[in-house]
This record gives sequence, structure tokens and C-alpha cells, in this order.
Amino acid sequence: METSPPLAVNRYRDHRGDDLRPVHVGESVRLAGWVAAKRDHGGLLFVDLRDPAGPGGGGSVQLVCRPGQPAWEVLSELRVESVVSVRGKVVARTPETLNPRMRSGGVEVAVEDAEVLSTSEVLPFPVERDTEVGEEHRLRYRYLDMRRGPLIERLVRRNRLASVVRAHLGSRGFLEVQTPVLTASSPEGARDFLVPSSLYPGEFYALPQAPQQFKQLLMVGGIERYFQIAPCFRDEASRADRSPGEFYQIDLEMAFATQEDVFAEVESLMGAIVGEMSDKVSESPFPRLGFAEAIDRFGTDKPDLRFGLEIAELTATLGGRTELPMLADAPKAGHVVRALLVPGGASRSRKFFDAFAEAAKSAGATGSWVALDGDDPRGPLARRLDADELDALTRPLGAERGDAVLVAVGRRESAAALLGEQRRALGAELGLADPQRLAFAWVVDFPMFERNEATGGWDFSHNPFSMPQGGMEALRGPDPGEVLAYQYDLVCNGVELSSGAVRNHRPDIMEAAFAIAGYGPERIRRSFPALWNAFHYGPPPHAGIAPGFDRILMVLEDQSSIREVIAFPLNQSARDLLMGAPSPVSEQQLREVHLQVVAPPE
Repeated sequence: METSPPLAVNRYRDHRGDDLRPVHVGESVRLAGWVAAKRDHGGLLFVDLRDPAGPGGGGSVQLVCRPGQPAWEVLSELRVESVVSVRGKVVARTPETLNPRMRSGGVEVAVEDAEVLSTSEVLPFPVERDTEVGEEHRLRYRYLDMRRGPLIERLVRRNRLASVVRAHLGSRGFLEVQTPVLTASSPEGARDFLVPSSLYPGEFYALPQAPQQFKQLLMVGGIERYFQIAPCFRDEASRADRSPGEFYQIDLEMAFATQEDVFAEVESLMGAIVGEMSDKVSESPFPRLGFAEAIDRFGTDKPDLRFGLEIAELTATLGGRTELPMLADAPKAGHVVRALLVPGGASRSRKFFDAFAEAAKSAGATGSWVALDGDDPRGPLARRLDADELDALTRPLGAERGDAVLVAVGRRESAAALLGEQRRALGAELGLADPQRLAFAWVVDFPMFERNEATGGWDFSHNPFSMPQGGMEALRGPDPGEVLAYQYDLVCNGVELSSGAVRNHRPDIMEAAFAIAGYGPERIRRSFPALWNAFHYGPPPHAGIAPGFDRILMVLEDQSSIREVIAFPLNQSARDLLMGAPSPVSEQQLREVHLQVVAPPE
């Protein structure tokens, strides 16, 4: 914890209770805070007085009061969580009453008088640290949730993270620039939050999904290195590692920079963050995985590299080389055969394997299994494969007696996603990931385009502003699906922390790339007018990235939900239970912005 900030001495307090130590014995002090707990021992009333939290965190001190003193009547009648200011003398605790769990546990304050500053009603839930409270209740009364302690401690860490980021990037020559929050709507993947204009009827601002275009314009304007802890707004669904509505990212951009330059700066930044804020172990330089390699080996483009349990490719080994139709027909159907080891899986119930088969069916694949149960393997594959075929299935995975093997057959993407999710679940269930390790990695070489199954055309698979590897020559090839982009993700412990890219700063290459995705020149000019125009006036090559500020803290704090590191998050349904948002507005407010609410069809 950091040291306590300077204290404003006034009529309410001249010390923090948490700062009191034996050196203060005999001093007269004035304290203020919340009544955290009371214990009436007949002839003595003990009160834990909790300080407000600052950058150094919060704490408490024990007050003691005797009958007949003016403060007795005041304190004995108060409910917990009421706010008081007290005056008293610091006294040493006897050896048998020392409290090592409190930083002020060597002393207590004998109260002489007390002033009630506010009273509390009966609490909707206890604010003791170790009390379990449902998330919806915690969000509805977030201010009480903060008093429980852990959330404020994480907010203190959040403040520390911002300081580390600013200090490090400043030392590396990055200039902090704030970009607009009211801007123009543009197609960037998610739905925009729109803001109607009262001055211009029928026209709207949009809250930025990211400062993407602005930071590129800064590069064109001559700023060499930019950063910002930027607010971003996206009207999208919630998930554990994504806050709906708004989030913050450490937005970076560098002129005259390559992919390697970005990697070096980000690895330096992450090293500073981990070194200042964590006792966990991380390695540098970060390993690199191609997108296709990550999918094939781990079933995901955000793998947790703290444990092995890699997916085995068995198409060449078993596909078409056995009489079992699901394997024999795989190559002809353009399907792959993939397998995953389940350590100790032979002891699992049939319910586990049936659930896998159902998950495979839902994913559009076929799932089967074999359990190496002693000398007599069991399961569907054990009954249909001979001894040599079983050996060809289990040996590449290093399966031993007592293990099981899950097999998925289907399209490459379906089989990978199915086994990748099984790998993630097994890693968590079996405790395979070292909690003291931060396994950063770069995922690179993303495909520039992906086929749209509905239209048969091509869509951008990642960021439309990225430079294709090979430049214009690559875009002139016969198969857009073979074009790779200078796009990269930073992942850590199974969480995607960031996406970034070397930007496409050439209008001719941009026009060719957008043409493949079905955008004509006029649509580019209409959708991205500022960027398109700026790129005709000497844009430098540039590259950037935007690590998620909230996600970094979530990983450092070992939190499974991003809401645990945000002061006032929306819930999983994108509602603010504390403030009651979103909510209807008055007809007058609608008229002022020239809007009318149209009810959705029933």
C-alpha cells in the first residue's frame, strides 16, 4: 500500500485512526469516520471507527468509551455505518488485547466527546469484508459495496496502474493527447451510441468506439508518439472480460514504426506494469504464435500458455485410414481430425463424455472418445478401432493408462473451437495454470479477409485500416483468403488484452483492400472522409495498439469478471442498477432534440 496522502486538518479530524501507533500514546486527537462495528461489554463500549480510503487505502482504529462520559450516550445509540467525529486520548493496549490484524492494533482511543455527522438506516446487506453478497445487490448499492474493502483496494490499484502507464510512456517519448468524445459515426464493427443534436435536427454525433481515426490523424499531423488512457463506447453485449457500454484502453500510436517497434514498446510497458504492481513472474520477449498455429494447437486465438495440453492434428494419421466412417470420410468432406488429452479422464462418468458429444453436435462437428481404463479401453472408439489404430490415436498425445482422449471431426474452425473450450475448462478444473505466472504472447499473421457465408463475398476479418503483408501485390492475388495482414493481438493467461496493427497509410492500397470487401471509392470517402483526405497529404507509415486498461487490471488482480475492477459498471444486461439507466426521458427532452419514440412491434 502507498503511504497516506496529506490530511486536511479541520473541525472534523486532525489524524487518521489507521495512522495511530504507540508513538502517539498520550496525544489528544480528533478522528472522523464510519462506525464499522460496536461491542458492548457492559462497563465498556468498544467501537471500530473506519477511515475513508485514499491512495494508501483505508483502515480503522478501536475507540473505547465508559458509561457516564458524554460520548457514551451518543455512541451506544448509533447504528453501524453512521458517521461521527470524536475527540479523545491515544492509549496503549495491554499485551493481551493487541490486535495484529489492524495496523493501529497497538493502540486505542479513549473517547471524551463525540459528534454525530450523519446517521445510517438499517443496511440492505452487511458490509463486513467476508460476507457473501449477490452481484446485483452489490451493483445497486455500489457505495456500500465499496465500504466492504476489496473494491476500494482494487480502485487504489487502478489509480496506481494509471500512474505507472503515464510515467513509463512519458519517459519513452509518448505525448498524451485527449481526443474527442463527440464525433461522427463510422462503421467499426460494433453499434455506435448515438447522440442527437438539438442544433441540427435529424443529425447525430456518435460516441467513439475507439480513437482509431483521431490517433492516425495525429500521426499525419506530425506527432511521433501518442498515447491516451482513452474512454471507448460500444453498444454491445456483456461478457466476463468485456464491460458493456464503455471501457478504457491504453491507446498508443507511433509514426515511422514497424510491427517490431510496437512489440518492443508494449513489452517494455508490460514489464514496467508487472514490475511495479505484481509479484508474479513474466517472461520477455513474449513468444509469438501465428493465428493459424494458435487455432491448431490451442483451439483459440487467445490461448492460455501457462499449461500445455495441446490439441493433436490426426487427419493425416487417421483420416481415411480406418473403416470407421467418421474418420474415413473426413478428408473427402474437407474435415479435420483433432484430439485432446484428458489427464486422468478414464475415471470420469459417462455424463462427461455425453456432454462432449452434445457440444460437438451443437458446434456442427462429430465428437467421440476413448478411455484407457486399465487393459480394456472403453468408449465408442475403443469398440471401432483396432489396437494399431488406437495406438495411432493415443500415442501422439502421450496418453497413458488412466487417461482419456476426446476426438473432434469437422470443419477446422468448429473442431478447434470445440476442443479449445474443452482445453480451457480442463485447465481450470485440474488447476494446470500456475497462478503466479503471467504468460504474455503475441498472436500474429491474422488473415486480412474472411468469407461471408451469407453473401459469398469477403469481409475484413479484423481491422479494416491494417496494412496487408505484401502490400498491393498481395491484394492482386487470386485468393483474398490467403492475404495476411500486419495485425496482432496481445494475450495473457487466456485473455485478449489488445489488438493492434500496422496501419494502411497508402490511399491506393486502402482503395484496393476496401474494394475486395465490397466498398467502392465513394463509400470510403463517405465513411472515412477525414482519414481518406489526410492520406493524400503525406502520411507517414505508422502502427499502434490499444491494450485494455480494465482487462490488464483484471488479470493482475486475478478477477474472473471485469466488473470487479470498475467503480460503477453496468450489469450483465447493460443496465446501471445504481442510477437506473437506461431510462425513459420526458416528451420535452425528446422535442428539444427533434426525436419521437417509436415502440417496437409486438
